[in-house]
Amino acid sequence: MTKRKRRNKYLYEVLDWAEVIVGSALAILLLFTFVFNRLRVKGNSMEDTLFDGDRIIIRSLFYEPAAGDIVVCRSELLGELIVKRVIALGGQTVTIDYAAGTVSVDGKVLDEPYLKYHALDDMGSYDMTYYDPEREVFEYNVPAGSVFLLGDNRDRSNDSRAFGCVSEDDIIGKAIFRFRSDRARIGKIV
Repeated sequence: MTKRKRRNKYLYEVLDWAEVIVGSALAILLLFTFVFNRLRVKGNSMEDTLFDGDRIIIRSLFYEPAAGDIVVCRSELLGELIVKRVIALGGQTVTIDYAAGTVSVDGKVLDEPYLKYHALDDMGSYDMTYYDPEREVFEYNVPAGSVFLLGDNRDRSNDSRAFGCVSEDDIIGKAIFRFRSDRARIGKIV
């Protein structure tokens, strides 16, 4: 093989590798622009599921909220992104009984093994408009196109009890993976 042919072969190999590297970088850039987003969790309202400082990946393309999902959404009231769990969807009724320490959706008490504490202590800081004094519960009717959000650390969470239901249009996506944490395992978020 002549020097020229070897040089051409080497050049084609380098160009092939450059094409693979540039194509891969472009694919990753497009994925993290349109399909996935990254976020740093702020605060302790989602403990022990997510911790302050955790780095998470959010799936956003074609996402529709479902009860139990952990979502990231815009909060106009707080002026920032928040991470909370979807408790109920539009058309459902949420009942919070502080005496019993339960949350019900359409009359069915939720099984919530992810909660940091199973008691609800602080009912005084929430909107009393939704309080039913006869039954001693808070009751929220979730409007169509909205979701009711709560933090997993209920006594330390500023959520739908304080700022009301959140429009589905304000949801950025579902938290699916923790890729960095000082306090928890890396992996899928449930």
